[in-house]
Amino acid sequence: MCILDWLGSALVGSREPSASILWNLVRGMEGKRESVVIGRRSRMPCLTAALVNGVAGHAAELDDVHEKSVIHPGAPVLPAALAAAERFDAAGDDFLAGVVLGYEVELRVGSAMMPSHYRFWHPTGTCGTFGATAAAGFIAGLDQERMINALGIAGTQASGLIETFGTMAKPLNPGKAAMSGLLSVLLAREGYTGPTSILDGEKSFIKATSESRRLDEVTEDLGCDFAIMNSVVKVHASCGHTHGAIDAVLNIVAEGRLEPKDIQEIVVGTYPIAVEVVGKNYDSKTPEEAKFSLPYCVARAALDGRVGLDQFSEEKLRDPVVAQLIRRVKVQVEPDFAKVRLGGARVTVRTRSGEELSSRVDVPRGYPQNPLSGEELKSKFEGLATTVLPKTRVSKILRAVDRLEEWSLRDFARLLLG
Repeated sequence: MCILDWLGSALVGSREPSASILWNLVRGMEGKRESVVIGRRSRMPCLTAALVNGVAGHAAELDDVHEKSVIHPGAPVLPAALAAAERFDAAGDDFLAGVVLGYEVELRVGSAMMPSHYRFWHPTGTCGTFGATAAAGFIAGLDQERMINALGIAGTQASGLIETFGTMAKPLNPGKAAMSGLLSVLLAREGYTGPTSILDGEKSFIKATSESRRLDEVTEDLGCDFAIMNSVVKVHASCGHTHGAIDAVLNIVAEGRLEPKDIQEIVVGTYPIAVEVVGKNYDSKTPEEAKFSLPYCVARAALDGRVGLDQFSEEKLRDPVVAQLIRRVKVQVEPDFAKVRLGGARVTVRTRSGEELSSRVDVPRGYPQNPLSGEELKSKFEGLATTVLPKTRVSKILRAVDRLEEWSLRDFARLLLG
């Protein structure tokens, strides 16, 4: 289901400006036609395909996320795994195992480094590089020595800053993570060496980028509980830090249609990270900025009753009604959510008549504790994928993913061509 969810995000994201600009830049470059570019009628060298697909999968802000590590796990792992699977002609069961392993590595490393790592670093780009390496390395058949070297090579490439949020450079982080992970595998496979202490050495990646260094968490209960089972499916096309507040507004809207003229104030109480990352932008100029604006997302939810891709069109951004409503949104830290990393919010709408409408969301829709059904997730995929591919092909992909362990990945990848 994580694979299906990422594929939908990558297909619709392949038409986002950040993915289209990159695609136009690289499509004239020569090289082996060994890996598909999702949503395009093209094959490229595996490293380039991993880069382009990694950007596409994150560009629409609809890919999965993990609560404890605040990583979008599919964004770097799946493009690296897919490109590696085509390069090495992997069977479906090996591809699936590689994906599970990639999620496990990046999410365990990320969780051990939070929350201090998130002050400056984008963990989807940083920790995602290790996940991409682990997934691609398994699929490529690396032995223990070469896998350790690959992870060491990956650690010196792992990068991505929070400063990119709200710009096209944000999806470049998982794109580079996917490419760097696969490059690390290809180098190690040929005998290239790297540090064997990339996580626990005196000048290691964790010591350089985190004050929280709980190395025991990286291997605690390894093989008992799999991190991929805790992946969050995104319902709204915006940063995950906006989702609790959006759900709360939608709960209020569901009780009765709100007219913008009747709203005196919208008060959003949420957790500190959300206030810092998405709570301060009241003047979004681009879709990328709007997806990281809690005031915009809350106002749009109140007006439209949804926050999908259509809510980030140029026309919607220029809407004078939403501009007026945004000025009535107040974002503040809610003490009850002081230790939350992702999700919780309380929203209170005060009307001009003096009425107060309030909703608290501790667990937004799509979280493991409040999941979408299998049919809802498939419906999300179909809605995204059919913007790029014909319905008949989308149906074939759905059937194929359900039985992916029986497929050759080269055969499966052909279904993803535009």
